[in-house]
Amino acid sequence: MIRFGLPYRWLAETGSTNDVARDWARAGAPAGALVVAGRQTHGRGRRASRWASPSGCGLYASFILRPGWLAKKAPHLAILGGMATYRALQTAGVPRLRVKWPNDILADGLKIAGVLVEPSIRLERIEFAVVGIGINIGQACRDFPFELRNTATSCHMAGVAISVDEMLAGLIRSWEAVEAVPFNDLCAEWVTAGAKEQEPPI
Repeated sequence: MIRFGLPYRWLAETGSTNDVARDWARAGAPAGALVVAGRQTHGRGRRASRWASPSGCGLYASFILRPGWLAKKAPHLAILGGMATYRALQTAGVPRLRVKWPNDILADGLKIAGVLVEPSIRLERIEFAVVGIGINIGQACRDFPFELRNTATSCHMAGVAISVDEMLAGLIRSWEAVEAVPFNDLCAEWVTAGAKEQEPPI
């Protein structure tokens, strides 16, 4: 059984938690290992898009996984990470949540969280994968870059008061719960949450 959140590294500031986690995984960090930063200077999302990561406003976390799956199953990791994030936000009381394929969580139609999966493939298998999760928690509208103010939201803006530490604890519990769900059942939950399944589970 994976012990999510252990071992744990916290950094006041880093370029990207995914980069730190990747180097740690290459050095032998086990499945479940976690990197969290108070601020990212080069946080990123899918297709190298920028993820705004101001200090004290959000959860910026990267988990290391070692599923041992065939490489073709790598997209399934986005479902695991997406549903762990969705469940954590749901448990926190954030209303009107929806999964937007492939890696975003929306609240009232606005982006509140994102998941970035970066696998390392060796001999057609996933040697390890880094699952980066960013959750907007304390931001007010003015805290987002101007170009994101019409598309982004936070727990605070959704009317939910929760600390970064409380959200992290909830996310770890959600990972543990999601890991115990048969993948086909989890995939059905993901679709029900709003995602449009692109391919049947393998």
